[in-house]
Amino acid sequence: MEHDDKKRRAEAKSAIDMKSVSFDEPEEGVYYAYANIVNLNWTLTDLRIRFGELLQVIDEQNPTWAAQRGVVLERVSVTIPWIQAKRLRDMLDGVIRNYEEINGELVQAKLPAGPD
Repeated sequence: MEHDDKKRRAEAKSAIDMKSVSFDEPEEGVYYAYANIVNLNWTLTDLRIRFGELLQVIDEQNPTWAAQRGVVLERVSVTIPWIQAKRLRDMLDGVIRNYEEINGELVQAKLPAGPD
């Protein structure tokens, strides 16, 4: 029993209460990026989350609306340790669950056909 108390106290001292830690913004500001595509890569120690934006671009050889093609422009990637990935999963699960309770289930949007 005494061993358990010592272990709990040692763990409590090493834990950081994120509710009491202040966020500081760098002088140059915080980088903001929009993404509508997400991809993952991983290693034994980390998870890399790649954020991109699906865009339609004009073909330089045939610069017409009909010749546009889709590309994914990678906007930013973030690499985090697995334990933070697990925390991110839990946070996303909670906020999405709350959103859907209020607004209904999120479903994949469907792209309408173009005008005739």
